[in-house]
Amino acid sequence: MKKSILVLLVCFSFQIGTSQKIYFDKNNFKDSLTVSKSMPLLAKKLLPIYKNDNKATFLDSYARIQFVAGDYKAMQQTLVTYSQEILGDSIVNRPLGFIYKTYARTITKEPKSKTDFENIYTSEFYKLYNSFDDDGKTWAEGYYEIKLDEIKSNYESKLKTAQTNDSISIEDAAVLCRQYSRYFIYSKTLSIASKIIAKIESDTYIIDKNIIITLPNGSTVSGTMVKNKKVSEPQPVVMRYNIYAGNELSQCKEIANMGYVGFVANTRGKRLSNDPIEPYEHDGNDAYHILDWISKQSWCNGKIGLYGGSYLGFAQWSAMKKVHPALKTIVPQVSVGAGIDFPMQNGIFMSYALRWIHFVANNKLTDFNDFQNSKKWDEVFTQYYKTGSSFRTLDQIEGNPSPLFQRWLDHPAYDKYWQDMTPQKEAFANINIPILSTTGYYDDDQLGAMYYYKQYQKYNKTDNYYLIIGPYDHGGSQRSPKKELGGYTLDEAAIIPINTIVFQWFDYILKGAKRPEILKDKVNFEIMGKNEWKSVPSLDKMHNQDLTFYLANNDKKYSLQKTAPKKVTSFDQTVDFTDRSEINIYSDDSVNGFSSVIDSILKPEKQLLVFESDPISEPLIISGSLKASLKISINKKDIDMQVQLYEKTANGKYFALTNNIQRASLAKDRTKRQLLTPNKIETIDINQTFIISKELQKGSSIVIVIGANKNPNWEVNYGSGKDVSSETIADAKEPLKIKWYTNSSITLPILKL
Repeated sequence: MKKSILVLLVCFSFQIGTSQKIYFDKNNFKDSLTVSKSMPLLAKKLLPIYKNDNKATFLDSYARIQFVAGDYKAMQQTLVTYSQEILGDSIVNRPLGFIYKTYARTITKEPKSKTDFENIYTSEFYKLYNSFDDDGKTWAEGYYEIKLDEIKSNYESKLKTAQTNDSISIEDAAVLCRQYSRYFIYSKTLSIASKIIAKIESDTYIIDKNIIITLPNGSTVSGTMVKNKKVSEPQPVVMRYNIYAGNELSQCKEIANMGYVGFVANTRGKRLSNDPIEPYEHDGNDAYHILDWISKQSWCNGKIGLYGGSYLGFAQWSAMKKVHPALKTIVPQVSVGAGIDFPMQNGIFMSYALRWIHFVANNKLTDFNDFQNSKKWDEVFTQYYKTGSSFRTLDQIEGNPSPLFQRWLDHPAYDKYWQDMTPQKEAFANINIPILSTTGYYDDDQLGAMYYYKQYQKYNKTDNYYLIIGPYDHGGSQRSPKKELGGYTLDEAAIIPINTIVFQWFDYILKGAKRPEILKDKVNFEIMGKNEWKSVPSLDKMHNQDLTFYLANNDKKYSLQKTAPKKVTSFDQTVDFTDRSEINIYSDDSVNGFSSVIDSILKPEKQLLVFESDPISEPLIISGSLKASLKISINKKDIDMQVQLYEKTANGKYFALTNNIQRASLAKDRTKRQLLTPNKIETIDINQTFIISKELQKGSSIVIVIGANKNPNWEVNYGSGKDVSSETIADAKEPLKIKWYTNSSITLPILKL
C-alpha cells in the first residue's frame, strides 16, 4: 500500500509556480482506478495553497477538499466553522454537510464488506438524523433528492478538462474536488440513503408526486402533495409555485412538518407537463385554475397560502391578476419584477438573462451543470464585449440560439408583453388579502419587490401589506441570512430566522395565531451599524430629512457640495466605447454588482467619476433610496447611467451601499422610449434606486460614483437611437462626450432619531 502511494507521488511530480497552477501528468486521470488514487493526492497538495477572498466560498470548498484528502476530522471542523461564522447558528445548522458527515462516520468504523458498510451507514444515518428537529430532518433528506446521472455528468465534464492538460489551476482543482467528492459520495451512499428515506416517508407522510392538473385550454401543470399521516381532517394548504423543478418533495415535507398540507405546483412546461417552457408568460392565467383545483381536494380546508422567493415571488404576484377566494395570503420574497428588474433593469438588458434561460428551459427540471459553469459564461460574456458584437447575438456566441431570449429583446420597454404577466394599476385595488414581503438592501431583485409594494400602495386602500427589509442579499432575504456578506459582518440583530417568521405569518393568517413579533408596524427595517430594528407605518417614514449634494469639479478634483452653485458651470467627460481593456464581469460571489461590501480601495471603471463629500461631523443615518437629478448634455441620443453610493470611513475603507443603473431614454416613462436630443441640456431623473439603511460614522465621507454604464454584464448602449440590443461597436463612431452641469443633484434620505 505504502509503495503504491510512493510510486504515484513520483508520477505526479507536483510543482507550484507563480502562475498558480498545479502541474502533473494528465495520465494520472486516464481511468477511474487512477483517478481514485490521484484525487486524494491532488487534494493534499491543494489544501495549503487554496485561497478565496469570499469566506463562505472558501470554507465550503475547503471542506470538500479536506474530504477528498481523507481528513474527515478536519472536514467536520470546517463545516462547524462555516455554520458558526457564515450562517451564524451552529445548532440550527447542524444538518449542514450531512452526506459528508454520515459517510465519514461510517468509513472511520472500517467496514469489512459492502454489507457491513450498509449496516454501519444505516446506523450512523439514523444517529445523526434523529438528533435534528423536523426542519433539520427535512434538510438532511433533501440532500438525497438528486439524480446520480446529473452528478456524474457534472463531475465527468470537469474531469474531461483535467484529462486534456498537464496542469490545472488552483481554482479548477478546487472545483474538480467539489464535483469528485459529490459523485464519489453519492455513488457510494445514494441507494442506501434512498431506502432509509423511503421507509421514513412511508411511516410519516401521505405523498402524491405525480399530480397532473389539466387547464381549461388543455395545457397541464405538474403538482406534488405531502400531508402528515397522523392528520385525518382537512388542513390549510401552503403552496410554492415553482419553475425550479427537481426538489418538490423536500419542499412539501418541510411545509407538512410545519402543520400544513404541502403543495408544489410547477409552472407550465416543467417536470410532468409536456407544454413548452415559456417563463413568466402563463403563470398568471394558470394560477387561478391551480388554486381552484387544490381548493376542491379532500385534504384542503378551503384556505391556501403562497410563499417563495425570486421567480416564486413573481409567480405569486402573477396569481394576483385574479384573486381566487381560497387564497388567503401571499408571502412574495425577493420578487422578480418581470420587465422591471429582470431580464432588464430600468431598461437595460442583463447578460445573465441568457444564462438563466438555459438554467430553467434546457430540460424539464433545472440544468445545474450548465448554470454552474461560470467559466463558460464568463468566456461568452467576454467575447461579446471584446468583439463589440450586438447584444442580440449573445445566444449565437454561446452556441445555442434561443427564441425566448430573442423574444425578450423584442420588448425593450415595459410594454403590454410584460404588463400582461402581473396586475396593473387598478387591478392592485382588487387584492383583498394580507401580504408579507421580504427583501434586502443587497437583493438583486429589490427593485422588483419594491415595484409591487409601491403599486399596491398607490392603488390599494386596505393597507394590509407588511414588509421586512434588512442587510441581506438575494438568498439571505428568503430563508436565513448569512452572518457575513461580502466581507461585512452583519449586526447581531439582523440575523433573524426569516423562514420561521414566514410560517408564523401563516399561523397568524390561516390559524388565528398572533402576528409575528417582528412585525410591529407595516415597514420593518434594520439600521446597519446601529444593531437595531425600526418599524414605521409606510416606506416614506424610513427617513424624515433630505440631504442634497451638488456635483463640483475643481481642477479635476470631483467633490460633493451641500450648497447649490451660484453660477452653473459644466465639466467634460469622454467615454471611448472602443476601449475594451477593462473586463469587469460579476462573479458568482458578487453582492449586487459589488465585488465586496467592504474594501480598502476603490477602483471604478474608466467611464465612472468619483465624487466625495467633506467628512461628516457626527453620525448620520442614510435610510431609504437616493434620488438623482442629473443635468447633462451628450453628443448622442441615449446613455445608460450608473450611480453608486459608498461610505468612505475615517480609516479609508469603502463601504458599498447601493448600485443603480438607468437607461436615460426610459427614465421618464418605462413604457415608452424617449430619445435625448444631442448636445441639448437634459434632466435625467433617476428615482428607481435601491433602498439602504445604515448609520455612517463620524469622520466618514459620502462617495458617489457616477457615469456611463459600460461592461460585459449588460448590453452596451452606443447612443445611436436604434434598438440597443442590435447596436454594435460600429455604432460607436465617435466617443461619447458628456457635459456634466454643476446643478446636477444627488438627494439622500436621512433618518434623524
